[in-house]
Amino acid sequence: MNLLTIEHLTKSYTERLLFDDTAFSVNEGEKIGVIGINGTGKSTLLRILAGLEEPDEGSVVKGRNLYIRYLPQNPVFEPGYTVLESVIRENQGHEQVWDLEGQAKTMLMTLGIPDWNEKIETLSGGQRKRAALASVLLSTADLLVLDEPTNHLDLDAIAWLEEFLINFENTVIVVSHDRYFLNKVCTQIADIDYGKIQLYAGNYDFWYESSQLLIRQMKEANKKKEEKI
Repeated sequence: MNLLTIEHLTKSYTERLLFDDTAFSVNEGEKIGVIGINGTGKSTLLRILAGLEEPDEGSVVKGRNLYIRYLPQNPVFEPGYTVLESVIRENQGHEQVWDLEGQAKTMLMTLGIPDWNEKIETLSGGQRKRAALASVLLSTADLLVLDEPTNHLDLDAIAWLEEFLINFENTVIVVSHDRYFLNKVCTQIADIDYGKIQLYAGNYDFWYESSQLLIRQMKEANKKKEEKI
């Protein structure tokens, strides 16, 4: 079932054209890894998917009552609350997991924040990112949109996150520079290149093999053109 579709997406940042009349769609249960060199618009695409930024042109069509949770690169919390209170507050108003407080404590501990009674504003940037990750993962969202979720995690926490997302029943879209993480978690790769988004059905290794094949084919085609000149 289709959850979200972007058609004729065009978006510029200052004078740089990020997306040039391209399209992107998300279906139920997919685990999509978004890749591309720095500056191609990966984070911008995630913000558009999360409804936090509008395209210059094009349409964004979402399924009815679609519940999306977004993990930005630099999360911001309202000050004055403890870590645990902040995580719980961000999951109120929607269907909640069973024993939200208990699971929040366990997840915060797993992600390296054992003192959940600490005030949220006293945390470092990396700790806030981990607290925000816990909040997003505790939600009952239909779609998780995650921008660099492995940042500030140790190897054990990354391994735990991989298993969590593999077993997550709903849909995930993730930007990460960790190719091992993308290879293990993702069932599709969205490659942003020259303003277009190309979807590959498979993990990171499949995308890499496909892209290398395409490069070889282009080189061979160019060589044949040169030989005819």
